Amino acid sequence: MRLPAGGGPLRWCAETASGLYRSLVLVGLTGVVAVVAVVVGLGGSQVAYSWSDGLNAPGFVRALATLGETLVVVLWIAVAIWIVHPLTSRALAKAARRCAERWLGLRIEVSYRPVPPVTRMATGYWWDGHEYHKSEREARRRAKVHARFRDPQLHWDGLWAVVAGVTVLPVAALPLLALAGGVYLTVAGPVGYGIALIAAGLAGAPFAWRMFGPVAKRFLGPVPRSRLGKRVEQLEAIRADLTQTQAAELERIERGLHDGAQARLVAMGMSMGAAEILVDTDPAAAKALLADLRATSATALDELRSLVRGINPPVLAERGLVDAVRALALDATVEVTVHSTVPARPERPVESAVYFAVAELLANVAKHAQASEVTVELGYAQGTLTASVTDNGIGGAAASPGSGLNGLERRMKAFGGSLEIDSPTGGPTHITAAVPCALS
Repeated sequence: MRLPAGGGPLRWCAETASGLYRSLVLVGLTGVVAVVAVVVGLGGSQVAYSWSDGLNAPGFVRALATLGETLVVVLWIAVAIWIVHPLTSRALAKAARRCAERWLGLRIEVSYRPVPPVTRMATGYWWDGHEYHKSEREARRRAKVHARFRDPQLHWDGLWAVVAGVTVLPVAALPLLALAGGVYLTVAGPVGYGIALIAAGLAGAPFAWRMFGPVAKRFLGPVPRSRLGKRVEQLEAIRADLTQTQAAELERIERGLHDGAQARLVAMGMSMGAAEILVDTDPAAAKALLADLRATSATALDELRSLVRGINPPVLAERGLVDAVRALALDATVEVTVHSTVPARPERPVESAVYFAVAELLANVAKHAQASEVTVELGYAQGTLTASVTDNGIGGAAASPGSGLNGLERRMKAFGGSLEIDSPTGGPTHITAAVPCALS
């Protein structure tokens, strides 16, 4: 509502009308918890306090009984609020943020937990980020439930509803109650008190709703996270990401064995059966089949070696990170120069993580960068192993959600490391993976 410029009765009337409207809206937004508490409290007290009716006992026993009944009522109220909160807090908080932006110019940005993707594991079960399920439908349903009802932001919205119910609600309701009481007294008498209440309600209307401002700034924003809470959330995300990566890797191995070596071994078995038949009747044809079998076996062996190199490259296990990266450079489709100042081998898990990070970055260069030269620099300083990949391509690389760089960044965080990306449009691109570790 746009208020008239300047002062005078017209502006006062507009402010009063606006204040009454905003107070009414705030009562609706903040009164849900209070209504639930009052209804459950009144109904529960009628039931609970009836338990000690007619109790013939000393005073302290009756006092203990009353205390116990009161605690039961409080427990019922808490349970009722906890049931209602997940269903209403998010919608009410969103509406309150819109009001804060319109009335106060206070733009409050929050993010709710997204629904994680579900992954089909090699066992046939579906992983939703927390548990396994027999069907994809059930996994997706449970993923939505986990994302919504285990969201820290939702529980922070619930705290807003409780706090606003005991602070904003009673203050915002005062002018409305005063007007309602004044109208009643004006009709039913005494008229003087009624007029006084109406005047008090109209005078307080422009100010009562402003209690909303400080409470909104404190409780409507993003959930404040402790260092431990941030780390737990980060580890949960890393666990989900690593589970999906593991599933994709198992599928890749299974597909490689099924489409490559397994198919060739089946063909070899059939050819050997044919050669066994021909060895007496047509020795020349049998020799030709056996020659083909020798070539097929060599191809199958090469495929198996390639698959094994993708799981655990022998050069990495035997020669270490530096020589393994140099082997990657020799196989790259662009010119790659490798520089290293790493004095010794790092820990095996870190070595493997950095190796596959460099391999993925070189693959990205070949696919997207349109580069002609790449430099890989391996270094170690102050307990941190770094691998920097620089290319002269078109740039524009970013760790957007769901991208390969985003997954790589999260895998580095699993080791307490980081991924720094400097890739302006037009290039060059400079990406550094850093992992804290000790050298052997």
